[in-house]
Amino acid sequence: MELGQVEAFVEAQRRGSITRAAEALDLTQPTLTARLRGLEREVGAQLLVRGRRGVALTPAGRRFLPRAAMALDALRRAAADARAASEGRGGRFAVGLASDVAVYLAPAALARFARSHPEVEISVVSGRSPFVADALRSEQVEIAIVSQLMAYPDIASRPLFSERVPVVVGRRHPLARRGRAKLADIAREGIVLRDSASYLYALTTSYFAAAGVAPRVLMQLDSTEACKRVVLAGLGAALLPEMAVREERGRGEVVALTVEGAPAPTRTIHVLTRAGAELSVASSSFIGLIEAAGK
Repeated sequence: MELGQVEAFVEAQRRGSITRAAEALDLTQPTLTARLRGLEREVGAQLLVRGRRGVALTPAGRRFLPRAAMALDALRRAAADARAASEGRGGRFAVGLASDVAVYLAPAALARFARSHPEVEISVVSGRSPFVADALRSEQVEIAIVSQLMAYPDIASRPLFSERVPVVVGRRHPLARRGRAKLADIAREGIVLRDSASYLYALTTSYFAAAGVAPRVLMQLDSTEACKRVVLAGLGAALLPEMAVREERGRGEVVALTVEGAPAPTRTIHVLTRAGAELSVASSSFIGLIEAAGK
């Protein structure tokens, strides 16, 4: 059963005439008649009869019409929704965001996206990078923005931007005034560390280990924001991504230390997509906003 056959039937019944239905659908009468006959063969019953005053429904046609009209309307609305989504004018856009990106970078980008795509319903899944990557693989989201790159055979990745992860201290910290320090001095004063499951934990421990220095760990916390708040309160130093401390550095509330002989490490933010999948207009637009925000 073809869409054109159902469309021919509904239009012929609505207009009461094969001629007027053919004109409305921009078809020849023989073409429309052929579609009606094909539909009746598929259904196994005569649906319309011709009379002096045009066409009329048979008993089978009266039973068939309501559901046929509903199905035709649903297909037309589905096609319209698909066109709107492909043009970024409607539908639903689901994105996965690594926690730091969700907290520090995405809010402004999401606001700009919502203003430029008012008909698009936005859904955000946030968490650790492996979590949002899994959300992408299970098709809960269309794209994922991650701070830790993972290799999966069904996932494609592209770097968006890189950022420094400097050692920062609060403005009242003993090392803040000079703005420079040796790694051994930072280790002796003590650091605030992310939980062991986080990417920042691995980055921080490898940073000190590369210099052969074992820092005094003052506490471990399960979010970047919590680490920043402790540093702002004047306790310890922490390796924190630029996106997390940009505003506080601008206000002079934290100081990014220049560490002698140990430049600040960097991390790269990537966008993940399903391999071979074509990005929607909405996804491409949002990726551009995140990329611009990070540079």
